[in-house]
Amino acid sequence: MSDTNQIFSAFAQKAAQRLDDKKVMKKARLYIPSLDEEITIRGLTQKEVIECMNTEDTDTDPDRSDNYTIYLSVCEPNLKEIAKELKDAGKIIEYIDVCNIFDMHERASIAREIMKLSGVIGEKKVAVVNELKN
Repeated sequence: MSDTNQIFSAFAQKAAQRLDDKKVMKKARLYIPSLDEEITIRGLTQKEVIECMNTEDTDTDPDRSDNYTIYLSVCEPNLKEIAKELKDAGKIIEYIDVCNIFDMHERASIAREIMKLSGVIGEKKVAVVNELKN
């Protein structure tokens, strides 16, 4: 097998493994100081990330995108069930208003952690190894 074929085969094998890894939903536990509680967040799918980014409405609610991200991601406790109870009780207007239980700085931090978990924000940067000339 030629070097090119070996390189291609190794790359294809890594690509297949990465696709399999992405099918597993990543989760993390976060401590929320204002509540003195922990929550569990999950990573979002690419479709959900795009949906969160499209909910941004900085004119009326600059935090809407973060709130929607948190609303989708927090799975323990089940934020959607809490939102339903609060809405039924008349405590909130929209389901995503449940995110107001967190302080503003906490919402920003939680949303950032969700985006890290989802692969939107990465610690490792893409770097130029060397420039190729034509």
